[in-house]
Amino acid sequence: MDTYTVYFLTLLGNLVMLLMLVIFVKTTSFEGLMQHYIYGKLLQTIGAALGLFRGAVPIDFSIIIGNSVIFIGVALEVYSIVHVDRVPLKSVTRRWTQVVSVIILVFTFIYLAGVNMGHRVFFCAMILALYSLTAAAGLFFHSAATKLRKTLALFFVFLAAHQVIRALDGLLIGESYTLFTASLLQMISFISIYIHTLVSTMAYLLMTREIIDIKLKETATKDYLTGIYNRMYFLQLSEKRFSLLIRQQKPASIFMIDFDYFKVINDTYGHIVGDKVLAHFSRETQGIIGADNLLGRYGGEEFIIFAPNTTAKDALILGQKIQAKLALLFANDVSIPKYTVSIGTATMVPAILTDMDNLIKQADKALLQAKKNGRNQIVQAIF
Repeated sequence: MDTYTVYFLTLLGNLVMLLMLVIFVKTTSFEGLMQHYIYGKLLQTIGAALGLFRGAVPIDFSIIIGNSVIFIGVALEVYSIVHVDRVPLKSVTRRWTQVVSVIILVFTFIYLAGVNMGHRVFFCAMILALYSLTAAAGLFFHSAATKLRKTLALFFVFLAAHQVIRALDGLLIGESYTLFTASLLQMISFISIYIHTLVSTMAYLLMTREIIDIKLKETATKDYLTGIYNRMYFLQLSEKRFSLLIRQQKPASIFMIDFDYFKVINDTYGHIVGDKVLAHFSRETQGIIGADNLLGRYGGEEFIIFAPNTTAKDALILGQKIQAKLALLFANDVSIPKYTVSIGTATMVPAILTDMDNLIKQADKALLQAKKNGRNQIVQAIF
């Protein structure tokens, strides 16, 4: 089988894969950058098709436009893969656009300057290798890199290595290099185009599916407004840790926290500002208590903290830190209304209180007492 036929078949395979991808997206609810990914694959197919019909269309047009379209298409593919779980900021998109524009301008200049095809192949292949390495780095070093993303990153590293070999081959052949050079390496290059499309597309769909699953899990476990644990999941997690601490004969404390006069904030500033206040408190409190303690939204403007390995004395200190931090924030920040909170705490003592529900009730009683005492204070349950 000659290289022209292999090129044609891989192009046809890419087209079929593209059509299947479009049909798949039309019948599902995928969002995000999926549309950008499809456009990227479409542009790559168009660019490759211009190479196939070189001669039927003006050569200058097919070379400059064809390669430019491929550069844009691969950039869109990598852009969609790197930012698969979020739509990037406009400044990030602008940088991608600037880089691709420079690449196209440099290639156009190289072609118009009369650089031979072998050297142009070297340039194009090295650019594609950098694209692949960018995708690999974006996947592997992502803050939430999963096994799937790391596996796909290795695939792009392999593609980058192949492009470097192709670039060196073009550099060595030089002037005698043609698009359909009869060589094993060229045939492997064309076949790799189809493998690239197949693996990349399937991996992108799997990553999208993975993101949807993660979001569904977050919906079931996190409070939609504040991003902290919802009541049900908080209780599940704290119950598990509570049972372990009982067996280990170690203390644990529960904090029940409620806003003071929160209705006044909603009535004065509106519910949107009220929501911002709740989110602000959640964010600041999470930063104070650290990762070892659990923070949940118990209901409305009421929050709950489970602090393992925390004595009654430690609980009082932590509660004071929360109130002190809020006071300090409002001394320097007027972006949201000033608010205060009342706190009730109860500590599990292995020899006295070893029931989670009862511990929460005791902390809630302490919170009510803090309200009766004048609010903006801490009351601890006494056994």
